[in-house]
Amino acid sequence: MAGAICWKATLLGLVTLAFATAAFVGGSPAQAKEDDEIVICAIDSTSGDFSIMSTPKHFAYQMAADEINEAGGIFVDGMQKKIKVVGYDGQSTVKRYQELAQKCVYDDEADVVFAAYTGAEREAARREVIRAKTIYWHNNQGEGGIADRYSFFSGATGQQQVLPSVKWMIENIGPKIYFIGADYVYCRAMGDWTRTAANLYGGEMVEEEYFPFGVSQWQATIDKIQRTKPDFQAHCLVGAEHVQYYPQAQAAGLTIPMWSMVTISDGYEHLRFAPPALNNMYATISYSEDVPTDANGPFMERFRAKFPDTTKFPYINQGAGYGWTVVHAMAEAWKRAGTTEVEATIEALEQDIEIADHPGGRWVLRGAVHHAAQHTYLFSIDAEHNLTFVADLGFTEPTFLQDIGVDMREKAPGRAFLPRDNPDWAPFFEGQ
Repeated sequence: MAGAICWKATLLGLVTLAFATAAFVGGSPAQAKEDDEIVICAIDSTSGDFSIMSTPKHFAYQMAADEINEAGGIFVDGMQKKIKVVGYDGQSTVKRYQELAQKCVYDDEADVVFAAYTGAEREAARREVIRAKTIYWHNNQGEGGIADRYSFFSGATGQQQVLPSVKWMIENIGPKIYFIGADYVYCRAMGDWTRTAANLYGGEMVEEEYFPFGVSQWQATIDKIQRTKPDFQAHCLVGAEHVQYYPQAQAAGLTIPMWSMVTISDGYEHLRFAPPALNNMYATISYSEDVPTDANGPFMERFRAKFPDTTKFPYINQGAGYGWTVVHAMAEAWKRAGTTEVEATIEALEQDIEIADHPGGRWVLRGAVHHAAQHTYLFSIDAEHNLTFVADLGFTEPTFLQDIGVDMREKAPGRAFLPRDNPDWAPFFEGQ
């Protein structure tokens, strides 16, 4: 695997240790919910293809809950309550997410469910959670178009990640874009957002290709990119197998600049692959341990103090920032509502909630759209795999749903929207 490091087993072992006080392994008998507990049920793939990306987030949930509990907990429903995190391993298997979501809702009596890395995992879990009228959070970057009363999203949207980043790439690298991505809902949507950005900012999508999960041999695609000669490659490669593209492309002598909204930010490939596999990569990141914010240093210090073994846990990634933040956002919503009752909590969330010490900079849940405003940063990676801060692309708002007339405080449509649902952008997709 040309420099890849296999950390899955050690990561899983450390997560199991960290969650020793929770029902971490799915299938264990659920303990009855105590009157003085608020239950967060967290399902993440801490084994399998997506474990490298998902595991840091799982740590962050427990860290945030411990901080809140150590400060006295939350006064709701007439008593002081502590947060209990019940964690399960989704094993990078979609069907398991469906089963564990049911367990969270009906056995663990969760007050909120956090679940999933990929869009397929997300939808398997989310359907079960919202069917039970329980609050669901997806704490990864996402498409930005899901409009559902019980669903909330802490991560950056395609509008926030792709539009400013592709604009920068077109202006500074060149207009011709070759897009490759995983063949599932998120990367398909990122292809739509990239096409939108190209049309808005004077670029051109010269090719757009999607590949099933598990693809690890990339020579045919590398040859095609070399023949096409785009100005830059846009990547939405997901999982431990897909990112084998990078050492293979480097070995084939492919030097065309790359840009990605998932590489580095989630899977910290600059540490996992031998240089110079990621040379000339640009990465869009809303949080990682490299973002230059005042809150990030103290956050990393607390994280490393709690989880000090860097050989097992080498990088504090984007998901960790989202995971920590969403626990604090829910705590604030419960505090405002004075209860953990679902409808009252949703009303509190829809009043906008700001977490000023989010390690990625200012973070505000926008209640009208159930997505968060946050900063977008651009980094470059050199031949030695050093990350260099390129630009703060701004505090970016998730306005996409409002732009097409959706306000969840008035009515939640209960469906997902894509860029092609914006009438002004529909012409970009004619013939698609």
